[in-house]
Amino acid sequence: AMSSTEKGSYAKVQPGDCVVAFSKPDIFAIKREIEKSTPYKCCVIYGTLPPEIRAEQARRFNDPNSDYEVLVASDAIGMGLNLSIKRIIFNTMFKNNGEKIVQLDHSSVKQIAGRAGRRNSPYPQGEVTCRDPFDMKHLRKCMSTEIETIKKAGLIPTASHIGLFNDLLTKYGSSHDENELHKTIRQFSEMATLQGDFFLCRKKSMEDVARWLIEIPLPAPEKFMLALSPINEGCQRSKNVLLRYVQKYVNGEVPGLHRTMRPKAATSFDHLTNLCNIYQEIDLFLWLHGKFPSNAVEQISALSMKQDTINFINDALHKADKLSLNHDYISKDMRVKRAWSNEKIESK
Repeated sequence: AMSSTEKGSYAKVQPGDCVVAFSKPDIFAIKREIEKSTPYKCCVIYGTLPPEIRAEQARRFNDPNSDYEVLVASDAIGMGLNLSIKRIIFNTMFKNNGEKIVQLDHSSVKQIAGRAGRRNSPYPQGEVTCRDPFDMKHLRKCMSTEIETIKKAGLIPTASHIGLFNDLLTKYGSSHDENELHKTIRQFSEMATLQGDFFLCRKKSMEDVARWLIEIPLPAPEKFMLALSPINEGCQRSKNVLLRYVQKYVNGEVPGLHRTMRPKAATSFDHLTNLCNIYQEIDLFLWLHGKFPSNAVEQISALSMKQDTINFINDALHKADKLSLNHDYISKDMRVKRAWSNEKIESK
């Protein structure tokens, strides 16, 4: 674009371009603009899409015989997908990190930009640019900055580590009562000494999940297994799936699928988001069934519902241009930049 507020910023995109945005409304608004103002169709990739769908969207984009020649994606493109990208276009250099608005650091910028231009691809030489000229100075600075070498790697304790530590706490601690698991995990994290360039990771998530299980009558090793479950501990719906399954399991009941986990066709972007949430809940249910087996009929039903959910998400992506969307990605970016500038001023 010639300016920060210019409309039709993506009218000149080319085959092999990937526009990177950091919210689903931005991604779908940009996809819609490109498909209206150019002859190209767009694939989309973002973090909460099921991995099967991300892989299928990547396959379509890479296929020279498909109609999908442009990609609109989040920074999820930097995570395990092989993509034939000619040029990365940053829609913005700012994102919400879950706590506040931040400007992308040089490591993030180079990780994303590095997806353009891959050996043995149609585009061996990659390019990177920004939609907003205001962002170009920061982009050039990031691209000229060397990425620091990774100095440490994360480790997760095993059930045997936690079990042995808990036995020692019970034997030599101030109280000879068995510790609750979340306290054991916290004490282990505080007291553990790691050799070499390592650190303990997932400490908070393991402790949070273990705290949910205080009233569940399961042995500590099984509770620790649940603390390692693929769950977003900040998601109430996922927490409900885990606790509902475990409670029924220990009561000798069949941990069936809840009615809220039954997918249906999307008629809005909110429905599409809900389908992605349902997929994650069913995936968690199947993980739990693998660790704490129950009724095989429920497993078959869950697998069928998982495939139905994938089909509904694919249908929604196919007809995304017909779903209701009232979003201006340019105005949103301007608001984000004002908020970031105000934060910088207030912090001085």
